[in-house]
Amino acid sequence: MSVETRWLIDGMRALARHEAPPVPTDSLDWNGVVEIAEAESLAAALGFAWKSAPLERMPPAIRERLRRHLVEGTARHLALSGELGRLLKSFEREHVPVIPLKGPVLAEMLYAHPALRPCSDLDLLIRREHLERVDELLRRLAYRRMADAHSFRFDVAYDHATLYASPSGVHVDLHWSLLSEPRYAWNEREAQTVWDRAVRIRVAGEEALGLCPEDLLLYLSVHLAVHHSLAGLLWYYDLFLILDGWTDTLDWQAVSTRASRWRVRAAVYFALREVERLFGTRVPATVMVELEPRGPRAAAMAWLLRHRGPAQRRAAEHLIGLLLVDRGRDLVGTLRRIALPPSDWMAARYDAAGASRLRQYAAHYRRLGQVVSQATPGLRPRRR
Repeated sequence: MSVETRWLIDGMRALARHEAPPVPTDSLDWNGVVEIAEAESLAAALGFAWKSAPLERMPPAIRERLRRHLVEGTARHLALSGELGRLLKSFEREHVPVIPLKGPVLAEMLYAHPALRPCSDLDLLIRREHLERVDELLRRLAYRRMADAHSFRFDVAYDHATLYASPSGVHVDLHWSLLSEPRYAWNEREAQTVWDRAVRIRVAGEEALGLCPEDLLLYLSVHLAVHHSLAGLLWYYDLFLILDGWTDTLDWQAVSTRASRWRVRAAVYFALREVERLFGTRVPATVMVELEPRGPRAAAMAWLLRHRGPAQRRAAEHLIGLLLVDRGRDLVGTLRRIALPPSDWMAARYDAAGASRLRQYAAHYRRLGQVVSQATPGLRPRRR
């Protein structure tokens, strides 16, 4: 870890604890600090941390750069929060339950100022049986489905999420499952019980449903591990803020039990272990013992975390998704589906290739070749 990254992390921890920012050393590369903060979506938070306690050693140009990030972050938050409020009112009128995820919810719940938690879209969780009604509602509100790597038909049947855009440019990422990663086998049905434990929250000026604290911790941990390959300081900072503020009130036995039931123990363990390493916060030792995975896949995952940096982990995202699967028999089934997908999946995923099964399989194996090529840099040794 570079000196600049370490100083950035220390500054984020100080902000959460209402402490003075760490004193910079003479050798600190200010441009390097800001570039890392920008890449990790933490520049607005740094600007806020030093707004009230500017450092004499901080160059004016750097201070101005951070100030702009704070101003832009505030404007972005106001726009997204305003649109979220409008959507929550519309869902309420239609009597459709919805749980906002991440973004503005975390911003208002965890951060010193909501503008410090950036988000690029609005993530909304609905029940699968309400998908058609919500699709119709969003289109009445002038949202349109966005084209992505596959069709809406595939999203509905297999991907558990689809993306919409409003005329103003706000994107809504609509989910009917907490995860949408086909390489990661877990107990999705058990995770649907989050609806039974949903709590009332206030966000964007409206009453809404939210994940209960234990489910929120599990969701953010698994999302970081599976969707972001255990890379990204912003995601780790979200978890740090939960752990630093809620450790004494979380039901840790419930966290451990649900992680086992959802079959996400390995993902949660490695995410929490990395938060401990980066920010120094502590999860109860007994919980980490209960969560800790065993066996060759766990050893390989631990090796990747020790020897591969964030960029390499992102490159190896497909491999990491497989290593984090809790049960070996689930992994076998996943590998079989990757090698020989069922015909209905192929028809939905590669409909652009035409109706020919041969062309669909050719498109699939070309895609697999691209995946392997993408993962290769993640396994090469880091340059020194």
